[in-house]
Amino acid sequence: MSEELREYIYSKIGENSFATKEEDGIPAMAQNKRRVVTIYVLRETIAPMIDRSDDPESSVSLVMPTEDGEIEVIEVPARKFKSKEKLMGLKLCRTFKVIDAGYEYNSVSSISYLGNPNSVIFGDSVVEGGDAGQAMLPSRVLYSSSYSIRSRSEITKQLTHNSLSESGTMWDRRNEENRTSLFNTEYIIPGVYFPSFITMINPTPESLIHMMLCLKQRSYGAQTSITGPNIKNNIVCIYSGEVELPITSFTVSKNSHPKVKWEQDQEKFKDSVNKFVVESMLEEHTGRLTFGHDIEDFNMRIDNLSASELQAVYDRLKSDSQELVKYAKITPKDRKKKATSKSEELKSAEDSDESV
Repeated sequence: MSEELREYIYSKIGENSFATKEEDGIPAMAQNKRRVVTIYVLRETIAPMIDRSDDPESSVSLVMPTEDGEIEVIEVPARKFKSKEKLMGLKLCRTFKVIDAGYEYNSVSSISYLGNPNSVIFGDSVVEGGDAGQAMLPSRVLYSSSYSIRSRSEITKQLTHNSLSESGTMWDRRNEENRTSLFNTEYIIPGVYFPSFITMINPTPESLIHMMLCLKQRSYGAQTSITGPNIKNNIVCIYSGEVELPITSFTVSKNSHPKVKWEQDQEKFKDSVNKFVVESMLEEHTGRLTFGHDIEDFNMRIDNLSASELQAVYDRLKSDSQELVKYAKITPKDRKKKATSKSEELKSAEDSDESV
């Protein structure tokens, strides 16, 4: 990454919120200090989306207590957003050639594959390779469930479908009649907002850029991820400081109370939610908040990074990731070195005792 870009990020977010170099012999990606950067994202459905768990006909929902009683809202579990954004991160790493060609998502067969930016930032584990080949990297980015602002009854629609035959039609040639395998599916309609908070622990400037680019993902849900774009992620503000703020999607959904109804003016409804979040963050009187024109400029700068600037970012990310894996000694080669070193220390101590 160029010094100009690095200084620009420091000027917008704050230098003290990043792990930028080795400290006390600990690589940047391995540091564990009081540094957090939280991205507030207002997710907006731009096409129908399915959000369900074990119930084939109903969306995941939560009954939320409010001052006026109870309201049932849609809940999108954290994994439904994180998994898709981690997949986008994998595509980015492959684009810039900073990940082993043998790496497979959710099927990592070798510890050596873990030395890549996406695994280090989102967390990863080896699922094959036997006892000698097992390893895990904890996630350095934290997600929580996201909740709708409006009630389930307002933002969902039930559609009835009929299962096709093997020939791709409704006709059952064996019984010589139309099939009637009807089932219902509940969709979240377009125009629904989900406030979301993504917190990065001890990030580097490069890992923040990677996370922001991962939010370019547009297709979510299991079944609807193959139907094209259905969610637009709007980065509204970025908080940086020493501690996470006590503001979540749940508290925003419960307490924001937009002054205008969605049906009256969608833009004012959205602005009201964002204003509530920004004011809630500012009231905490801690850390630094980048919002308004500053976040607009910052988003535009990241969106317009040149190919050479992006390559430099990912080259640095690869180097930092490999340093972490080496420092953690999770590869068999490094484990052997660690065991040998410990054995030599014990032998040296025994020799010292004998000479006394």
